[in-house]
Amino acid sequence: MAEQLDLFGWGRLLLLIGAALLYVASRAAVDALSGGRPSPGWRAVGHWIPIAATALVAMALRRADLAISIVFATSVGCLSLVVGSIAIVSPDEEAPPTFRRLWPFALPAALLVLLTGFAGQFSWHAALLLLIEGCALLFAWKELSLAGDASLAVGEVDAPPVTRQGWRKLWAVNLVLSICLALIGAVAGIFGARHISRDLPQISDMAGVVAVLGPLLVLPMLTGGAGLAQKRRAWAATTAGVGVVLLNLCLLLPVLIVLWYPMNAVHWNSAGAWHLQMSSLMSVPAMPFAWVTWRLDNVVLVLLAFMLVPVSLGRWRLQRAEGFTLIVLYGVYVLMEAAGSMRS
Repeated sequence: MAEQLDLFGWGRLLLLIGAALLYVASRAAVDALSGGRPSPGWRAVGHWIPIAATALVAMALRRADLAISIVFATSVGCLSLVVGSIAIVSPDEEAPPTFRRLWPFALPAALLVLLTGFAGQFSWHAALLLLIEGCALLFAWKELSLAGDASLAVGEVDAPPVTRQGWRKLWAVNLVLSICLALIGAVAGIFGARHISRDLPQISDMAGVVAVLGPLLVLPMLTGGAGLAQKRRAWAATTAGVGVVLLNLCLLLPVLIVLWYPMNAVHWNSAGAWHLQMSSLMSVPAMPFAWVTWRLDNVVLVLLAFMLVPVSLGRWRLQRAEGFTLIVLYGVYVLMEAAGSMRS
């Protein structure tokens, strides 16, 4: 019993260290890339860096199921926790039309993942389709973002603060430090979540990652979005959240699928621990897609993305009631994830 309590304590300590490092890395990456300006595209990349680092660390530990869970858990959190919190803090704010047009992009990406994962696995063909879709969405995103920046320049929205010159010169250094912090925090966070899940009966480590690491990785977007909402720029946080979803589905997920093949084609040689032999990549089976993630995470993500379509068209404005509903929905999603991932 003492050993179990000690292990649980170590798990909590690692999780706290990982959460702190991931939070600092996310905010630092956003500041390094955006320079304090409400640029949704660069904010999305900054918030996405710790998510990508955590998923890649899970993949390096040969836990593709955890990596995929991180992709979907953070995507669901972006469209539920982040959007819901913004609706509560700033329910009456009108987003610029040029940025609202970016919000429906999450729906085709979520639908394509749902269709490609119908067979319960991800092949390299699926990765190629997602990358092609990501390139198409990237060009459309760039055009609309440039139009949105032009609207900011003529004063449709309050002008953003001027970027500090000293910070601009050090942006590359700050970005590299942010990536390093994200990798260290990802290792600590994953091991902490796995240690805690081992001491909770009947709860798998996948459910622990979704319930613990998912909200922690979305937390910087929540705090940053609240600050933007107070400045009447909540639209930037919503657009950045959609950008994170697109980066998760159209870039991070294909990268994980591609990495699956060489990682499973490399085997230790029985003749010596340091000798590797490469088996045929074609003999490696496709990366499995857990039925819980497909039936629950992916379906919930499609529904949340579909909700943004009438909002982007100006047909529906999210109020505080809708914001509370989205947050409650996220809580129900976590409980359903835990129930679906129960250990036998």
